[in-house]
Amino acid sequence: MRPFAVLAVSCLLVAFAPAQFAGPGLSWSGSSGGNARSFVPSCTNLPVAAVPGETVTVTVWGDVLSPFVLLAAWSGTQCVQFPGVGNGLILDPPVLTVTCGVLTQTTPCLSCPPGLEPLPFVLPAWLPAGTALALQGGAFGSGQPSFTIAITGRV
Repeated sequence: MRPFAVLAVSCLLVAFAPAQFAGPGLSWSGSSGGNARSFVPSCTNLPVAAVPGETVTVTVWGDVLSPFVLLAAWSGTQCVQFPGVGNGLILDPPVLTVTCGVLTQTTPCLSCPPGLEPLPFVLPAWLPAGTALALQGGAFGSGQPSFTIAITGRV
């Protein structure tokens, strides 16, 4: 009976684990196979291989109907904190706004679906080797504004 009780409690804790890590997320999915993603905000810059001419879909995740922003820079090596905002800005200046909007799409596979916005783009075929693009999002997660992790695609 005791192993069953331990298993039951473990299952309950696992079922509630995503709520502990609720936050905005960012993902990169390249048509050549390069992928990176995280739904746990941290001052992390994930590297991903990029191929000139490939189609990349960057997806910003967060609370349904929350505003979001996608930022870009040539690199991301810092972690600048802002009062009232979770995580930190990883991108190095100059930082450009790529797009902003509202997370209106959802995924039907979760019992409490997050909001998301997939943003497809094509990398120019003329990009030289060594070119890098760092991206970072900002959105609300569990009602709190926060930056996502950063993802840097490098040719």
